[in-house]
Amino acid sequence: MTARRRPNPPITRSRVAIVGANFGGLRAAQELGSGFDVTVFDPSPWFEWLPNIHELVSQAKRPADLRLPRKRLVAAAGHRFVRDAVTAIDAKRGTLTTAGGAVHAFDFCIVATGGINATYGVRGVERYALPFRSVEHCDVIGRRLAALMKGRKPRSVVIAGGGFAGVEALGEILRRYRSRDNLTLHIVEAGPGLMWGVSPKIDAAVRRHVRAYDVQIHVRSPVAAITPTGVRLQGGRRLRSDLTIWTGGNVAPPLLHAARLAPKPLQWAPVDATLRSRRHDNVFVIGDAAALPVAVPKQAFHALEMGECAAANVRRAAAGRPLRRYRPSRTPLLLAFGDLDTFLVAGRSVVANPALAAGKEAVYQVTMAQIDPPSNVHALGQLASRVIGVTRRLAPPR
Repeated sequence: MTARRRPNPPITRSRVAIVGANFGGLRAAQELGSGFDVTVFDPSPWFEWLPNIHELVSQAKRPADLRLPRKRLVAAAGHRFVRDAVTAIDAKRGTLTTAGGAVHAFDFCIVATGGINATYGVRGVERYALPFRSVEHCDVIGRRLAALMKGRKPRSVVIAGGGFAGVEALGEILRRYRSRDNLTLHIVEAGPGLMWGVSPKIDAAVRRHVRAYDVQIHVRSPVAAITPTGVRLQGGRRLRSDLTIWTGGNVAPPLLHAARLAPKPLQWAPVDATLRSRRHDNVFVIGDAAALPVAVPKQAFHALEMGECAAANVRRAAAGRPLRRYRPSRTPLLLAFGDLDTFLVAGRSVVANPALAAGKEAVYQVTMAQIDPPSNVHALGQLASRVIGVTRRLAPPR
């Protein structure tokens, strides 16, 4: 009598939830293959190329140049995209909950939430200042500036924050409006200089560039309050403002602390050298959300690398293999100052040359094409639109 063969047990794929779908989260999704049941969550339909959002202020770029549809990108990787915000993560139970009330189970979770606007408790920031964190934000700033600059009425614009975003915002306003004699620009920084944490050479170069224009630089001047008509500095000085731009940086979103990934509110989630949460073995945290053992700049390039590492470690964890360490590449920083200059920062070395703007543009074009390979008519159309747009913008005037 022939023994019956037992049926093979069904093959189950590990369920992976990815919270956040910009640089790190999207790259993790693209690196995880068909061997995993992957669901990607984000409340916005758009992937956004954030390193160039400053160009929307001068309207050198359009929102469409810096956006890609997340649903198409995730589907191309063979996964599901859920357009909803994640409001709770229960790592012990392996579930997350969305704003719409849906509960999703996971075996592994990759958290790539990014950050939220840091207001430092300054009164009036959320009500009267325009944030500088997304395509929508910078598009609004560009359109508001264009409307303000119609006619010859004297105008005053205040940029609160003299870090990376503040300096790039100042450069873009000068790119478009530096020939106007009815515009006064203020840039306000609490520290001793612009980009001081990076290099004092940048502060000196920016000051040289703005000598010919009505630009006032206020350092060691923390903002005390923002009103509908101006900015009050600590010490009592008031700056009139028709438009206030807030570039105060970012802090951790409430989700990280609520999910017990971070020890305190507004803190990033601690991870080990493999990007695994120090609190939950089935959670990896990447991008801005991660507090690494050795900090790296919160740059898109590092988020992409972390996405690749997290995906590799999910594969290893699912197979019971040792995890690999995240080893960040040494990548120089490119800081644009409109069309007046571009700074390449490598460690403590700074090189300044307007021609470096072509390098920043090349990084944008090449990486966008890698994220959305021109393998179908939609991706090819967006690639052509980006290339034609920059060609038109960089072409010499007739």
